[in-house]
Amino acid sequence: MEEFIGFGLAALFITGLVLTIRKAFTKKKDLYDYEDEIILDNDMVHYGPFSGSFDKSYRKHILLLAVSSSFLSADIELRTIDNWGISSWDNETLLLQKTSYDTNSNLFIEMERPFCICTDPVITTDSGNTNYNIGDRIEAVMTVDGRKPKKIVFDVQSISDNGSYLLKPKFYPSLRYSEIIKIKFAQNVEMDEMLFNTKGMSNAMKQSEKICLSGYDLEEPTIQETKRI
Repeated sequence: MEEFIGFGLAALFITGLVLTIRKAFTKKKDLYDYEDEIILDNDMVHYGPFSGSFDKSYRKHILLLAVSSSFLSADIELRTIDNWGISSWDNETLLLQKTSYDTNSNLFIEMERPFCICTDPVITTDSGNTNYNIGDRIEAVMTVDGRKPKKIVFDVQSISDNGSYLLKPKFYPSLRYSEIIKIKFAQNVEMDEMLFNTKGMSNAMKQSEKICLSGYDLEEPTIQETKRI
């Protein structure tokens, strides 16, 4: 009888030991599964709708309006002999800027690291007697260097407090080697035409590219040295 009791206790002990070991390994495996899920979530946040791209785009609009209103102090602020402005937005982005003949409008071209390619031309201009909303489209005609006019459409990207529009053109002709850009709005649009002397644009782009690729800090670090504190 005592032998059966001993065997029974030994069996219970072995069973409990096996269950404990299995539970320990199972818990460890679950932790790795959750870790994989967390990594996947990080990738989704980086590449998905929460990547911050929308917020970045919105900040660009506000910035451009601030630049056109001379409210922004950039760490890099240059002006070429062709009167092109080159300024920094942050440590990753440069902006090329040209003011129209009547000084009421500004043309901006973005160059962003790491590729340092000129993209996303936009225009800030006075709204005149119009009352468009964000998302509206405005028809216009663009003429480059006296060539055949091309119909374009501007999307109203943003509106400043003083009523200036931030306009993004769609289906525009090549601007790289242009010297004169003329924009005339449709007859039913009460906005003044815009005239930009863009001579030297390609040179300004090359100079901006050199700065962009140089690794030079486009803006001063916000964190100061703490050794002397």
